[in-house]
Amino acid sequence: MTDGNQMHTATIVFQHPKADVIESTIRPEIRGEFQKTSVKICRQDDELSITIESSDVNGLRAAVNSYLRWMNMAVTIVDKIGG
Repeated sequence: MTDGNQMHTATIVFQHPKADVIESTIRPEIRGEFQKTSVKICRQDDELSITIESSDVNGLRAAVNSYLRWMNMAVTIVDKIGG
């Protein structure tokens, strides 16, 4: 039996020359956080790190999937429009 207070964490780290643009695209999503889930976004130069913590494994999975989709969309758009 597991402890009901156990937190589950996932960190997504990737590099992109326009990490600052991708960060600004994804950051507003933090306000609509998933229930029982917290998200931290950190960027240093071209590296973006998103850490998701949840008390619920299903909530963690849902949040990770959502952030991966949002990041993919942002990268696709940035790559297509250049700049």
